[in-house]
Amino acid sequence: IEINPNYSESYFNKGNSLVNLNEYNEAIISYNNAIRINPNNSEAYFRKGCSLNSLSKYDEAIISFNKAI
Repeated sequence: IEINPNYSESYFNKGNSLVNLNEYNEAIISYNNAIRINPNNSEAYFRKGCSLNSLSKYDEAIISFNKAI
């Protein structure tokens, strides 16, 4: 991210690492950054939805899952 802040996959991978640490709010921020750079990243929408689901934010999770589809 430091070397190339416009590389979507770096934020996506950071989000995945944060999920492994149960840091869902921070993961969502990383997934949002990945989506901002690449709005067609369906996997980032899906993972964001999973993180939102883990936080019991079901309505927001459904929106993210629908965007993934």
